[in-house]
Amino acid sequence: MGVRTRLLRFAAGRPPVFVAAAPGGTRTRLLVESELRRRNGRTAASPAAASVLVVCGRPGAALAEAVDAVWDAMPGPRALVRLDEAASRAEVDAGIDRAVRELSDVAAQQADAAERRERGPWSPSGMDGHTAQSGGHADHSGHEHHTGLAMAGRADDRDGLKLDVLHVPLGPVLKDWPAGLVLGLTLQGDVVQAVEVDVAEGAAGGVPYWDEPWLRAAAGERVTVGEAERRRAAGHLDSAGRLLAVAGWEGAAEEARLLRDLALAGEAPAELPARFARFARRVKGSRTLRWMLGGIGRIDQGFAGRHGLTGPPARHPGDVLARLHGWLDGTGEALVRTGDPAPLRGTDGPRGPVGAMPSRAVLALLPELLGGAELAAARLTVASLDPDVEQLTETAWTAHE
Repeated sequence: MGVRTRLLRFAAGRPPVFVAAAPGGTRTRLLVESELRRRNGRTAASPAAASVLVVCGRPGAALAEAVDAVWDAMPGPRALVRLDEAASRAEVDAGIDRAVRELSDVAAQQADAAERRERGPWSPSGMDGHTAQSGGHADHSGHEHHTGLAMAGRADDRDGLKLDVLHVPLGPVLKDWPAGLVLGLTLQGDVVQAVEVDVAEGAAGGVPYWDEPWLRAAAGERVTVGEAERRRAAGHLDSAGRLLAVAGWEGAAEEARLLRDLALAGEAPAELPARFARFARRVKGSRTLRWMLGGIGRIDQGFAGRHGLTGPPARHPGDVLARLHGWLDGTGEALVRTGDPAPLRGTDGPRGPVGAMPSRAVLALLPELLGGAELAAARLTVASLDPDVEQLTETAWTAHE
């Protein structure tokens, strides 16, 4: 066995993984993250740092093109795993195992490298990029997304100074980012001057994962309060984990994800509320987090009412920190009710009334909320709202009705 083969097999033993989720692929994403944790696996902060790309769910046309661009930019050795929205835990396990084998296959990796050299660098279809349509949601569609950065122009900034203007897309394939969300930012320096919102949908449609218990109950199926509250707690912890990761506290983010998975287990462990309470105290007690998140992305009652906000952003007005604390408080309240066998009544899901499409209102307010913010603050603000693009699918509302 040569040195190259030995090195490949060593690197393939615990490869860094980048997870790209399509709207409709939330359940599969959770299975992948859980399996990676079980294997003591590593997640990559960007595709350039990854050896394995795992695509969760079936991307629509625009999202598929973005995934192709990400895959083409990944350095070798590399492996691609595609898992649809119905993938089982066994299929997730087998997919990751297959990727590990492909990474250590010297002949296959050499063939992949030769094919890429022959094909040349990836370029977008058409001369000027591609248009990502949002599948009929007229208030969030219709503008162009360009692959790569356009040349900088010049314009007056908010202080009347002439500064370079860059048009920078955020999403749809980005770590700890709402699946399918695309923000077209106009930047001067690191300050957001304008925002265009679009969504790159998945091909699967279906019922939004986090709203599923409430939609099933509305359709006449018997769902217990305990089942719904487990889903609520897990949804809040998933959102909190993303925000903590964007803030750079990866240890706390990983703890939030572990608690999320425990909450989703068929029977929540008896010690889970106490374990969560310790976690919540640690997060709320962080002075660094208060300094970082306080005062940015502020939403007051008037702003919330003007945009028709419901759910946690409306119940917890204030800044990014207030919304994080709101998720933590909501999780603690939900965990107390995970054993309630009573039938579920009402439609108030993790992001608000499921019939009110709460994420649509969140997307509509982003241009006003993010205008004038620094890029890092804008990223944290989006994470603190965590809109669910799955709520915008037509089939979700057909199921509810």
